Amino acid sequence: MILGNLVAITQTSMKRMLAYSSISQIGYILIGLITGDLKGYTSMTIYVFFYIFMNLGTFACIILYSLRTGTDNIRDYAGLYIKDPLLSFSLILCLLSLGGLPPLTGFFGKLYLFWCGWQSGFYLLVFIALITSVISLYYYLKIIKLILKKKKNNEINPYIQAYIITSQLFFFFKKSC
Repeated sequence: MILGNLVAITQTSMKRMLAYSSISQIGYILIGLITGDLKGYTSMTIYVFFYIFMNLGTFACIILYSLRTGTDNIRDYAGLYIKDPLLSFSLILCLLSLGGLPPLTGFFGKLYLFWCGWQSGFYLLVFIALITSVISLYYYLKIIKLILKKKKNNEINPYIQAYIITSQLFFFFKKSC
């Protein structure tokens, strides 16, 4: 859990950052496995079920963005909400759910998993998992801040510039029809 999150913070590629984040998520899943009782196994299964959809949604957004722009660099996600609001909204929801913020499924999955670990007496492990969850929230919120931040035009690479022009033309033709 610790190593996956610490390496994920330093990544500049979205796919690599999510891969290292997945290492940390496996650490959370192992909490349910080491409890050794039915509640722990159930919490692990529920969290895996939630995690599959959270991760598939996040990777789908990242792959869609990289296919459109030709890049998966984190800094190129700046101002994405202006270029593609629906993709931004979907990516933000998935990232917040992976981080475990309350109204989303990731929170309830982690809550049940950590609660089962706590009831089984793994207090230190649950505490470490909570700390690493906060660390993961840091790099997820850093990406969300970048998505919501407006990017200056002189910083845009050619792929992103073509993406912006295409999006603007789409909205122009949509309004004129």
